[in-house]
Amino acid sequence: MTTANSTAPSGTATRETSGAGIGDNPVALLVGGVALGALVGVLLPRAAKERELLAPVGRQLADRVTTTAQAVKDAGKAEFDSLLPGRDATKEKVTALFGNILDAAKGAGQKA
Repeated sequence: MTTANSTAPSGTATRETSGAGIGDNPVALLVGGVALGALVGVLLPRAAKERELLAPVGRQLADRVTTTAQAVKDAGKAEFDSLLPGRDATKEKVTALFGNILDAAKGAGQKA
């Protein structure tokens, strides 16, 4: 007489449990898939056709990134320059300030 171990899970129950665990955590499944894809991509050698087809795309992408970075840099510089007062305007304000100080000092000296 053979006795079945009632505490050991059956194969079907194990598959159902592991399938439910994967469905409960889709982020882990996504991360695992990305990691597996990256690993396979690293291990497979590049074909000449792949280089031929992807090289122009890579150059175009690099050119666009460079152009965009330069545009952002130029826009930032223009914005910064617009916030700073002009050299001539600053010179006029400083001259007017010193003139006002001298006038105030002369007026105080005459009153004393």
